[in-house]
Amino acid sequence: MALLNSRVVRISVASLATGLLIGGVGTAFRLLLIKADDLRNELVFWAHKWPYAGWLLPMSIGLMGAALARWLVVRFAPTASGSGVQRVEAVFRGESKPLSHGVVLVKFFGGLLAIGSGLALGREGPTVHMGASLSSLISRTLIKQEADAKVVMAAGAGAGLAVAFNAPIGGSVFVFEELSSTFTPWLLMGTLAAATSAVWAMRLFLGNHLDFVVSQVSLTAVWKGWPFLVLGGMLGTLGALYNSTVIGLLRAWDRLFRVPTLLRAALIGATIGLIAWFAPVMVGGGDNLTQGVLSGQYGLTALVGIFVLRFFIGPWSYATETPGGLFAPMLLLGASFGALFAGVLNYFLPALGISSVACAVVGMATLFTACVRAPLTGIILTVEMTGRGDLTVALLGASLVAMVVTTLLGSEPIYETLKRRMIEQQASEDQLIPHRATAVGA
Repeated sequence: MALLNSRVVRISVASLATGLLIGGVGTAFRLLLIKADDLRNELVFWAHKWPYAGWLLPMSIGLMGAALARWLVVRFAPTASGSGVQRVEAVFRGESKPLSHGVVLVKFFGGLLAIGSGLALGREGPTVHMGASLSSLISRTLIKQEADAKVVMAAGAGAGLAVAFNAPIGGSVFVFEELSSTFTPWLLMGTLAAATSAVWAMRLFLGNHLDFVVSQVSLTAVWKGWPFLVLGGMLGTLGALYNSTVIGLLRAWDRLFRVPTLLRAALIGATIGLIAWFAPVMVGGGDNLTQGVLSGQYGLTALVGIFVLRFFIGPWSYATETPGGLFAPMLLLGASFGALFAGVLNYFLPALGISSVACAVVGMATLFTACVRAPLTGIILTVEMTGRGDLTVALLGASLVAMVVTTLLGSEPIYETLKRRMIEQQASEDQLIPHRATAVGA
């Protein structure tokens, strides 16, 4: 009995159980998203049999998917909007109300509707939020202290990221570097336990393989390392611009207060559906597109199109405030810019022979670093997803330069800005409640 009451055992067992829960839920989420992508693409292909009216089908899918996802949030769980990472951070730091496991259903089905209908959002935001929320089911039985419940919550969030990207180490580092900014033995035990059990459960169903198949090229000579530093500087600037675009679109829609949020989501979803009519591969989470970039399937013209279009439809999709993350779109954007950078460099300096695949891999982690300001998480996630551990020096150098540049530009980490916006909105809503109650009483 004394052993069962041990804090070490309680946290470890609760974290293992939380990991198994999010492992099962996250696996189902990933599988259903794949099915949704396949179904959407099949419907778009079928709709092309009617070239003059067929475009109405993907546009209707986008409109209804985004609107329904937003309706679920507004009707059942307002805290389920957006990525969820910023909310988990706020709860862990005592800046927001505790999470409830009731948000899981809205995050799950809302995410399926939003991403499945074509919005350029990532699956990792919902899985992080669901992992943290599911911890309340376990903590209610096994955990006695609030501090320990927060440990299990953070561990569940990290496990959610680990499941989303098949990256147990990256998910674990995310907890320390981004979520908590602390490192304690209790948090370490909980995080490792949750990530291990979650990814074990996921691989039991999906298999043990890398998320992206990346060819192994010859190692880059030391004297050829300078292009990665240049790439880091450019992506630092790009990351600051991307963050500004995400926040700018959210604030622009906020100013249009007369436009109901459901109508906003429907309008955005319709435009994404129209894009799907012309280029189905360009919409959705973007994993297939990322794989194509990492496989070297696209020339310079196609890479320009991918980069420009995804740069705008990512923030545009996030403005729906439906369940969906920012990580996966960032990885695709970074990969396409990295490959484009290598292509342009090789055109003007063919003797350099820089690998477009290497630049694409480095670009993934570097843009993530510039936007989120969590370099170790970005680097480890990228290495676990691609298997390119030979690029660690390039990854570190480019990420360092990106952090320096984006900091000098005064760009705040994206989740810090989103968290502050969320807290301000919550405070504004809390102030309105007494006024409404007074009006009803009168």
